[in-house]
Amino acid sequence: MTIEDLLTEARQYLSESDLERIRCAYELAKEAHKGVVRKSGEPYIQHPLEVALLLAGMRIDAEGIMAALLHDVVEDTDASLEELREQFGSQVASIVDGVTKFDALAGKPGNTSPQLGKEPIPVEPPPTLSVVDKRRQRSETVRKMLLAMAEDPRVVVLKLADRVHNMRTLAAMTPAQQQNKTRETSEIYAPLARRLGMMQVQAELEDLVLCYQDPERYAWLKREVEEEVQRREPFITEVCRILNGEMKRAGIHAEIQAWRKHLASINRKLGYGQPTAGDLGRIHDLVSFRILVDTDNECYLALGHIHALWRPKDGRIKDFIATPKLNGYQSLHTTVFCFDNRLAEIQIRTHDMQRTAEYGIASYWYLKDRMVSEEPSPNSWKLSYKEMVAWIEQLRQWQRELPQSADEFVEAVKGDIFQEQIFVFTPKGEVKDLPRGSTPLDMAYRIHTDIGDHCAGARIITNMDDTGRLVTRLVPLDYELKGGEIVDIMVNRTVHPTRDWLSFARTAAARNKIRRYLKTYEREINLQLGKERLDLALKTDGSVGLNEHVEELLVKAREEDKSGDLRKYASYEDIYIAIGREDLHVEEVMKHLMPLVRQIGMLVQSENAEQKSENDNEGMGVVKLAQCCCPLPGDEIVGMLSPNEGMFVHRRDCLRVSRQRENARAVIDLNWLQIEPETYLSPVTIVAHDRSGLLRDVAAVVADAGVNMTTVTSTTNPSVHKAVITATLEVAATEGVLDQIERILRRLRQVKNVVSVERAINTR
Repeated sequence: MTIEDLLTEARQYLSESDLERIRCAYELAKEAHKGVVRKSGEPYIQHPLEVALLLAGMRIDAEGIMAALLHDVVEDTDASLEELREQFGSQVASIVDGVTKFDALAGKPGNTSPQLGKEPIPVEPPPTLSVVDKRRQRSETVRKMLLAMAEDPRVVVLKLADRVHNMRTLAAMTPAQQQNKTRETSEIYAPLARRLGMMQVQAELEDLVLCYQDPERYAWLKREVEEEVQRREPFITEVCRILNGEMKRAGIHAEIQAWRKHLASINRKLGYGQPTAGDLGRIHDLVSFRILVDTDNECYLALGHIHALWRPKDGRIKDFIATPKLNGYQSLHTTVFCFDNRLAEIQIRTHDMQRTAEYGIASYWYLKDRMVSEEPSPNSWKLSYKEMVAWIEQLRQWQRELPQSADEFVEAVKGDIFQEQIFVFTPKGEVKDLPRGSTPLDMAYRIHTDIGDHCAGARIITNMDDTGRLVTRLVPLDYELKGGEIVDIMVNRTVHPTRDWLSFARTAAARNKIRRYLKTYEREINLQLGKERLDLALKTDGSVGLNEHVEELLVKAREEDKSGDLRKYASYEDIYIAIGREDLHVEEVMKHLMPLVRQIGMLVQSENAEQKSENDNEGMGVVKLAQCCCPLPGDEIVGMLSPNEGMFVHRRDCLRVSRQRENARAVIDLNWLQIEPETYLSPVTIVAHDRSGLLRDVAAVVADAGVNMTTVTSTTNPSVHKAVITATLEVAATEGVLDQIERILRRLRQVKNVVSVERAINTR
């Protein structure tokens, strides 16, 4: 490989003045790396030459090729960015800086390479880095590259080309170095190439990773695929012949290609078990067919002729021209039943779409100059660049929002950007791309932080029903979104993040925003939750009228605690917070509190004795709803007189009523028009798979509905992870009380892990 080889390739699309600048950059790089050899034994200048040739094949502009030739000069020699900026301009210097490794930990490597016109300067060798420092350095390098990409996308294109050549020459490195490089390539660079639409780069990187990670499987796969392709050669030749003839008859200028999947892709289709040659024979798209035409219209015309020729398989026609992929990929895909009823996958695209499919965003600099004066619609390079700009803006936002740790930033990028993406739509038709497995929380936080902080769930808008109306269904926070769904985020100002949300959110950005909210507000939230839980426990135990004494009792219980359960908390507020956070079970607090409650309870009873006597004297004539059967409008009811307490309204089928049937004077027939209660009580039974925070989420749903819970009990069966919650809802006596209760039950059924929610009909 020589500079003339590079210039010959670049001459196909660059001017003579550009070629002269490239030659100057080469001369500087050659002099700077003079006398330095790679581990493979070849002169070091061969590496930047090969990287530059890769970029020339992608038709990157002159600045990109010059930066490729110079990309190791600043990192490995004493040349400075200022010198490069002075000789070749700010763009070249900026690209080189973007791909230069982060050296705050390691310093510049030692070398004795001279600068132009200068004597060699000996440099101290860098200190040996620990494993942790090496990982930090790699993470900082990736973060620096991605953020530099936000300023100039050529940075990442150059880095990917650099990684391709490094992987091609990996055999010269030690086994440990090979494993480190392949793991980094698998986790960062191959997914990055896919995300940018650089499929040719992605395929080569993935195949090289497989070659070093599992050399035996790679060798077997390579051999078996070659043999399988040879067996299919007659079929492949005949399909190409028929397609070529059909396109000529249709008057379509077309190029017919047969291409095979790359080995790593085939390996994924085979799964993780031990494959056999027969398994390869069942992969119908091991070899696919591609038709390249000149215009978008010819793509659709060719598709029509193919379907007239062969029957298409249902559900396998995809139009990525009208709806391109996020990375700008455009093509028509179809799978048809050819002769002998054999399946064949066919892709139809223009030559420019093919370039974008192979090189993704790297095609931008070539296609924009060649097509800027034309009016094709749509332009794949424009779509690709538009989507990339949006992605880059997302990177900038994450840099502002995510923790400053390079490791955390890189892990977030790997988890959110490099995963397979799905597309969902807002009701206004806006497209949101999210990692597969995302939930309504992730989408809400993607739209706006405030929407995420108050996300109460989502409505999924599906197809129209028979009446022509759109059908919607409610989904909870942990619902896994599907590609193509229309998602309407539901916002409730009373809803706020809880720690459980961290298990619902899939994206790093959403999790980080939830953590930030919890850090700011969690103390107040847990303080309130703790108070509510202890208050419910006291009411369930029958201790009422003690509100003004609880905090005093907590302080006393803490002082008298010998077990240490409460003494480790500095104040009664810290005890509340621990209960709310579920670090301290409310049952443990009650164990320490109840002896004191019983003591002070005598005082409370004494203070209230006079008031109770007055109430008893007024009890005759008072009508109350019985708590044994909790009647509701629509139930058949009767009244039962109780000495000194007035009349209680029971369901007619209540067991207490049946016991009094002999006493005709004690039971009176009633109807709902004769009574006007202020509230109704409705017991409900909730069966769920037990989990942390279940009772809190149930209480939150009830509170959001503006309803009180007068009692609540929870029992669990650890062996089957089952929880049963029984709660009594206190509902205001307004019109539509039954509808109000049913709405609450529906919301409770949407709580995570809940299996069933039913009104408890107690007739004991």
